[in-house]
Amino acid sequence: MIQAFPGATTVGAVLASLLVLLAAPAAAQQPAAPRPVSLEDALSLADERSEVVRIAEAQVSRARGQHQQARSAYFPQLEGTVGYQRLLQSQFEAVNDRFGSGDGGEPSGGADSLADNPLTRIFASPNTLTLGLSLQQPLFTGGRILAQDRAAAAGRRAADINLTSQQAQVRLTVTQAYYDAVLANRLVTIAESTLVQTERTFRTTLVGQEVGRTSEFELLRAQVARDNQRPRVIQARTQRETSLLRLKQLLELPANEPIALTTPLEDPSLPAAPRVAGAPGAAAAPVATTMTVANVNAPVDVDALLTLDPQVRQWVDTAAARADTTVEARAAVRQRVQDVDAQEQMLRATRAQRLPQLSLSSQYQRFAYPAGGIDTQWRNYFPNWTVSLGLSVPLFTGGRIRGQEMAAEASLVEARALLKQVQELAALDASIALAQLEQAAEAFAASAGTTQQAERAYSIAEVRYGEGLSTQVELADSRLLLQQAQVNRAQAARDLSVARVRLALLRDLPLSNADALLQTLGGAAQTSQPSAPSQQTTPGQQAGAARGAFTSPSGQP
Repeated sequence: MIQAFPGATTVGAVLASLLVLLAAPAAAQQPAAPRPVSLEDALSLADERSEVVRIAEAQVSRARGQHQQARSAYFPQLEGTVGYQRLLQSQFEAVNDRFGSGDGGEPSGGADSLADNPLTRIFASPNTLTLGLSLQQPLFTGGRILAQDRAAAAGRRAADINLTSQQAQVRLTVTQAYYDAVLANRLVTIAESTLVQTERTFRTTLVGQEVGRTSEFELLRAQVARDNQRPRVIQARTQRETSLLRLKQLLELPANEPIALTTPLEDPSLPAAPRVAGAPGAAAAPVATTMTVANVNAPVDVDALLTLDPQVRQWVDTAAARADTTVEARAAVRQRVQDVDAQEQMLRATRAQRLPQLSLSSQYQRFAYPAGGIDTQWRNYFPNWTVSLGLSVPLFTGGRIRGQEMAAEASLVEARALLKQVQELAALDASIALAQLEQAAEAFAASAGTTQQAERAYSIAEVRYGEGLSTQVELADSRLLLQQAQVNRAQAARDLSVARVRLALLRDLPLSNADALLQTLGGAAQTSQPSAPSQQTTPGQQAGAARGAFTSPSGQP
């Protein structure tokens, strides 16, 4: 029987601790599993974390507060006041001391006689406490308050439209960044696949050169083709990392957090071109077209070659019918409509200054005159209640009101002109979106057959080269055509996905080049959320403030 020597347990514990310490760095160096992120996940994260959406939400809150401020003018304004006054010197006491004495020049009572008179106590009391309520109620303002309320309501509606527009723009931007990252990843796969093909060709050529079947020139050509593909792979990987960083920045994810994009590029709902005979996964049916000499010599109809496939055309028409492409429905147009409405109301508020202003005011006060400290007995607080009705009419303002009217009228003309131009731009933008969708759909449908044909051609060329029936030039050309077809297919899939999302969001998206339009106009006007006028400013100043508070929608194509 083997007996453990003394201290074996301690040595074992030390060894176990060392093994744990050595294993800890190795475990820490293991890469974390990438976080799966689908397109829907990305859109949800963007809605929650986008600073643009937060700013638009803050603008909505500001517009609601300004609308509430404008509506408050309808209601009475009630204020409570508390005042305390300490009398240090009193003219009444001085007069009483000088003229209240008898024939011998002695005072007849002095301050005591003054305090004995209840009325003179009001003026000579060293302490005065005042409790008051003040009420203000406009009765007639010539429509100024109503116009200000409507202008603020238009600003609130414009802010709501702007929030929806910014949310749609964020979704489109994230969609573009997501599919750009997916496309970059696909391009890395294509570049690596081409590198594998060139390496396989190099090995085949090397074996052929060793057995004397191929020349040194062919070997050098294969080696150069392989080495030229390496920088392309490195460049594609760098582009993939850049695209992923851009997506993480939009989603506010840590830059060092690995993510895996799970939404593919291909859209199975779009009819694809029929597969060619002999291609992988294709039916064995031969091509039905019969060529004759007459067909070859017949004039080529370019329009017929470019005619959109009926199934693809039906798919495009269905997608277009589901989207709202009308001019009146565009967010930018709706914002401009609210701008025009706000400027009309501001002009009315400005003109209302020429009309009489009728208001009702009332003040209720309680006065106390304690000899010292604060009087706690309510009966010692004497009431004073007044009600007044005021009418004011501007007789001469030195041209101030007329100047404000001219500024408000100019703002209204400007807003109407901008509305017309934005409507024209919205119609053009919708036409461009439809054309982009049609182009992307046709390119995607055509790229399916092209990729299959290129794959088939390369497989044949590779077999021919391996059997010594063709040259390396033929194989390189086939490889280049295959790589280009795969890149075109991936790019077409990305363009189609983005075009579909853009058309679906077109109603709420900002105009693609609205910023360029505003720059062309000199930045004279901006859209869309008028600030509610305050009661302390004149209607003309309020109109200027409302026009200056408009923010123009901005977007990306």
